[in-house]
Amino acid sequence: MNPKISIIVSIYNTEKYIEKCIDSLLKQTYENLEIILIEDGSTDHSKNILKSYEKNQKCVVLYNEGNKGLAYSRNRGLKVSQGEFIGFIDSDDYVDEDYYEVLWNSMKDTNADVAICDMNLVYPKKNVETICKCCEGEWNIINIVNNGLAASACNKLFKADLIKKYEFATGKINEDIAVVIPTLVNAKKIVYAPCHYNYVQRENSIQNSKFSMKRFDIIEAVDTTIERIKGSKYFNELKDVLIFHQVILLLLYVIPKEKRFFYRQKVLKEFNKQTQKYNIRKNSRYWRFLDLSGKKHRLYYKVLLKFLCNGHYFMANLLITLYKLLSILLRKKSVIPKKITYNSLVELAKLQQKRKEEPIKISVVIPNYNYERFLIERLYSILKQTYKIYEIILLDDYSTDHSRDLIDTLVQDLNPYIKVSKIYNQINSGSAFKQWEKGFEIASGDYVWIAEADDYCESNLLKTLVKPIQKNKNILISYANTAFIDEKGYITMKTIIPQIDIRNTHHWDKSYVKNGLQEIKEFSYLNCTIANVSSCIIKKKDYHEYFLESGDYQQAGDWLFYLNVLKNGDVAYSKQTLNYYREHGNNVSSIMDHTKHIKEIMKIYDRINKEFSLGKEQHQEMKKRIDFLKKCWHIK
Repeated sequence: MNPKISIIVSIYNTEKYIEKCIDSLLKQTYENLEIILIEDGSTDHSKNILKSYEKNQKCVVLYNEGNKGLAYSRNRGLKVSQGEFIGFIDSDDYVDEDYYEVLWNSMKDTNADVAICDMNLVYPKKNVETICKCCEGEWNIINIVNNGLAASACNKLFKADLIKKYEFATGKINEDIAVVIPTLVNAKKIVYAPCHYNYVQRENSIQNSKFSMKRFDIIEAVDTTIERIKGSKYFNELKDVLIFHQVILLLLYVIPKEKRFFYRQKVLKEFNKQTQKYNIRKNSRYWRFLDLSGKKHRLYYKVLLKFLCNGHYFMANLLITLYKLLSILLRKKSVIPKKITYNSLVELAKLQQKRKEEPIKISVVIPNYNYERFLIERLYSILKQTYKIYEIILLDDYSTDHSRDLIDTLVQDLNPYIKVSKIYNQINSGSAFKQWEKGFEIASGDYVWIAEADDYCESNLLKTLVKPIQKNKNILISYANTAFIDEKGYITMKTIIPQIDIRNTHHWDKSYVKNGLQEIKEFSYLNCTIANVSSCIIKKKDYHEYFLESGDYQQAGDWLFYLNVLKNGDVAYSKQTLNYYREHGNNVSSIMDHTKHIKEIMKIYDRINKEFSLGKEQHQEMKKRIDFLKKCWHIK
């Protein structure tokens, strides 16, 4: 028999959620499970609901005398637990039936001390789900801790003797940090488990409630964590990571949400008093964060921290207010119409049916993974094209939201008017390039448009991209200028040109058609100049070898793919901003692995040097770029 796993659940005023939570545990496919339910003095009907589970042999039901708090309940659960492995789940969350079986198998197969999985953020009122990764970049302790989910006890399975070394801080919030982080740092091996924890976002939960001075419990938790991870060979870097995520982001993202001006000033003063010991302005992760921020945001963050650290609390508070007002005043109207309905897609499909057949056929491939919330908007922008769509291919990469239900309905309702097909993966491919290749294999048009499911575009995108191809059949890639939008469709950056024209050549200020080899030797050798695949149409060919090679890269594979295609023909560019790349989610937790990124750039540089005849000037530019990136990203 498998070893026993003890699951600890603290319950307080979650009568609306508790049954779904416990039932999800009772349905687990892992057989040797001990479910420890601790009722923490609820004032709703949670206690009555809990009594119905007392007779179940898998359940151990305990009742606290009054409300003792989450930390007390977890400590009590740890004391009575009999399992060799320990898991935690919040009483308003739930897990899939094979959740603990997947976690356990991942640990067993790798002899790991801890298993970690991604989190699925569930917004019940909005009917939206979002997957958050437990690690960005290479799988190592630095990147695991450098993540917004690192301190959570819920998306992990621990060896009991490891997690029981520490007690949760009774009476404190953020009680997980000083237990979970040291456990991760001291674990001999941590494994990623291919499952996810369903984290329900409630408006009245602790994390989503208004700011109170109680939130400064985090400082004590950080101090305890720092003390417990001393001796780690990565101590200094881990310390900076910890202070950045738990302290600096509290200032940058949480405190400004407080609406009461004078109370917020009081909070800022208390923050500075408690954090002076960290010297946060010299935090290496903070500077990496600044490097990835836009110019205006970067200036705001730097000035805010300077005012605060110098004791100018009124000025810091006033800056926050002005920044929020300017953000509202300068925010442009969303590029996405407010009234997009499912029925409007059907009407647009009918209009597409009436359009005259075009001599150059465009196959639209939509790769999707958990973007159900954007699919209607995306299809609206595709069907609204003034150029006739030849076919639409929806590729779903084993989404865990309700994407497939929506896709099934879309295919059924749109097919009478426009050719729409769907392809479902039975497991997640783990690679965008595998999905791109599948799209090219299935597509039967002359050109393929990889229209990412979360992006958007203007209605004349295709017509503009096809125009130069009608005169020059040697064009392999035709692309347009790209803007950036946020989750709601507001423009955050009007053009991609400053990001791609890093030498200020003004090459992209005008539309052009150019030989691909020349484009590489003069411009694309230095950096990726096609910033978003949704912005271009690519001639239908067999690119298997190119996709295979790009699949070896995590962060620069698209650049290599474009280089490989461009060397065989011509490229066309339109200066019009017709494509909108959507940035969404917590970008701070998505900070890339800079060291790995630089290695990939250097690898591509080496490839370019071997394949193309570059001059001395290009080699110097390559060296300057690597030196610049190392400096920006603080890499020796």
